[in-house]
Amino acid sequence: MMSREEMHRQKQQADVSVQQPRHHHFGATFLGILLAMVMAIAVLLNATVLDADFAADELADSPISTQLQEEVNGSLSEYGVSGSLLTTKETHRLVRQAVKQVYAGKSIKLDLTNVEKRLQSKVDDELGSYGLSTSLLPSSTTSEFNQQLTNQVNQKLNTDEVQTAAKTITTVKTVVNVLLAISGLALAVLIVWSLFKHCFLAVFSWSTAWSAGLYFGFVWLLELGINQAAQEQPDYASTIATIGNDVLTRGWRIAWLLLVLALVGWLLRGGLRIVRRH
Repeated sequence: MMSREEMHRQKQQADVSVQQPRHHHFGATFLGILLAMVMAIAVLLNATVLDADFAADELADSPISTQLQEEVNGSLSEYGVSGSLLTTKETHRLVRQAVKQVYAGKSIKLDLTNVEKRLQSKVDDELGSYGLSTSLLPSSTTSEFNQQLTNQVNQKLNTDEVQTAAKTITTVKTVVNVLLAISGLALAVLIVWSLFKHCFLAVFSWSTAWSAGLYFGFVWLLELGINQAAQEQPDYASTIATIGNDVLTRGWRIAWLLLVLALVGWLLRGGLRIVRRH
């Protein structure tokens, strides 16, 4: 039969093992922190700046819309057509189309069908005031003009910077997705290993706790970087601030999620500690 001193010693050892991970589990905990950070950052990037829909929605209301209108109107003025044929809604649609093409690694090829229809209507009105109609012109002439207009606008938009951006985005997306896949697989292996070693809660609670703290720091540094970028680029300050706030909102959500997971892990460990005492 166990003496009271032996029972007390075993109880203290059990309490210590619950409070902190064993020395040979520090490596697993460190790996868990690293994998959690990589996955959290990768998820944030894929949900924001590397996501075509996110970028398209953010840039649709940015100065890029104004630049696109200027490019189209400038091309039209070269043919003697004055005024703007692009509505705000149509401009936003074209910006979204252009952004998604760039994110797909393709050259910009905008569909200017609606602009061409408005141009046709405007020319008809102009000629109608003189008792003429575009129906008197060969259809091939109208089609050729529309094609020239579309090609000229797309050519102006497909600058070297845009081509470089398309290649960069494609490369970064590939790297991030590879890291995300490797981290996810490694994390799954770590979870299985920790379950077999009966240290899952210890590794999980410490990993998520440290990851939450580090990720809060990461998002805070990101906020400082966004504010600095807005100050250095006053012409695009509002756009940088808007996009930055949306990125930060998602970043803070991920940080709070990690913190909640850490709290759950520590509560479970505390519950097991109480059960063992009884």
